[in-house]
Parts: sequence; C-alpha cells; structure tokens
Amino acid sequence: YLVFIFTLILFSMVISACSSDTEPNQDQLLDDAPSLVQEISASGEVVPVRWATLSFSNISEDLEVLVDEGDWVSKDERLIRNNNPQLEAALLQAQSTLERAQFAYEQILKAPSEATLKSAFSAFIAARINLKQQEDNDASEDVLRIAQAEFDAARANYDAVFRGPSQEEIAAAEIDLESAELSLDTAEDSFYLKAPFEGTVVDITVKTGEAIGAFQPVLVIADLEEFQIVTTDLSEVDVTKLSLGQSAEIIFDALSDQVFSGRIEKIAEKSSGASSVYYDVVLSLDEMPEGLRWGMTAFITFPLE
Repeated sequence: YLVFIFTLILFSMVISACSSDTEPNQDQLLDDAPSLVQEISASGEVVPVRWATLSFSNISEDLEVLVDEGDWVSKDERLIRNNNPQLEAALLQAQSTLERAQFAYEQILKAPSEATLKSAFSAFIAARINLKQQEDNDASEDVLRIAQAEFDAARANYDAVFRGPSQEEIAAAEIDLESAELSLDTAEDSFYLKAPFEGTVVDITVKTGEAIGAFQPVLVIADLEEFQIVTTDLSEVDVTKLSLGQSAEIIFDALSDQVFSGRIEKIAEKSSGASSVYYDVVLSLDEMPEGLRWGMTAFITFPLE
C-alpha cells in the first residue's frame, strides 16, 4: 500500500513538471500572435512615362506618311507631311520676304556710290538756289516756307548719304533679316509633323493621300523604355490614406510569378471616371521588368503602417 501511494505521488509530480514546461503563459501568447497589417488594394494599367498623340493645327490635304508603326524615331524627325496648298502659298510669301530683307540689308551695308552722292549734292544745291531766289524776289511767307522745307530735306538727305547708314539703321536691317529667316523656317516646318522626343511610333491613324481636319489625331509616339503604373479603380475612401513616396507591391497579370516594388509619384487632385469616383495614382517602378508592354494590367497593394 505504501509503495502504491509513493508511486502515485511520483507520477503526479512528473505530470505537473511536463505541464509547466509545455504550456505558454498569457504574455507569451500575446508576443507570438501574428501582427495584423492593414493594406489597400487597387488595379492598375501600364503606361509609358513619355507619350504623345500628335495632330496638325490646320486642315491637312494629300498627306504623306513618312514612317511606319514600330519605327524608332529621333527628336524632331519628320513623321508626316501635309501638302495643303495654303501652306505652299505661305512658303512662297516667306521666301519673297526673305529675299527683300536680304537685299535691303546688303544695300545698307554698301558705301554710297559716286552717282548717289552726286545726285544728292545736286538736289541740295538746287534747293539752296531756289530758296535764295525766293528770298531775293520777296516771295510770300507760304512760298518761302515751302522753299525752306525743300532745302532742309535736301540737305538732310545729302548729309545722310555722305555719312552712310547709322548703327541703328544697320541693327534694324539685321532684325528684319532675322525675322524673315525665322518666318521662312516656320513656313517650312508647318508642312511636317515632327517627333517631340525620341521614341517609337506606336499608332498611325491616317494613310498617304488622305485629307483630315485640324487637330485630328494622326499619330501616337511613346518612349517604350520606361513605364509607370496608373491606378484604375482607387476609391475616394482609399486615396485619403495614401501619400507621395509611399511604397507599394505590384503584380502584373502577364508576369504573375513575380512581385515588383514601386513608389507613389503622383496623386491626382481631381477624380476620374463618369459613373464612379476614382482617383489616378501614378507609381514608378524600382526595377523595370523585361517584357512589360503598354496597357498591361497590374494588381497593386499599398501596405499601411
């Protein structure tokens, strides 16, 4: 009997020791509990950082498309030519204006010829003789005033011819020439639609020989080396919880086996969408994935502290 009681007590002590070693206390349970991280989710679209839809600012006729879709073009490269006759008329007028400005500039730089000097001097002498005769003949005040004005004008003309052009006159002729050259450049450029930056011709909406109205889109160009993500369904409730520079995790449907990181670069001040209130948030990528294309869809997660 004593042996049985001793054995029972020993078994109870072993069970108690095992329980104290395996059961965590309340503090341990709180420490080991997983922390709850709040987050915001949104869908997005891949968009180039730089892209533009181009159009002519005037009516276009007999278009000449000089590039193909997929072509890489440099800045200011000619893409489409507009053969509107009104542009041709403006070009001819600009060329004529430039020719006149060049002639005037060349003439003003030349020293007066002997014939010009002789003609101006003769006019001056004739005006002086006429004034002296009118004075000797006791002409009326009106006749004398006219004779005096003619003499003053002839003398001023002779002095100007003798001295040659002033610096102000030369500067004015230079300005007229530069203005005419700029007008000609503008008239020549108005025929062409040029690339605003280097990039790829993504879309052409016209064909050679067509005629279109002013400001009608004709071509889309984009830099396909660098993309950004723009949200498409971020609500007005969620946008208030975001801030510039905030990090995000991005998964692309086309690259679903990878997770990419990015940061908020811009938050729209005005909502977009007609039936629902959404706000565009633009994100940059920390790493540019290979195979990314314009228009691909993305799923974005914004962790919140």
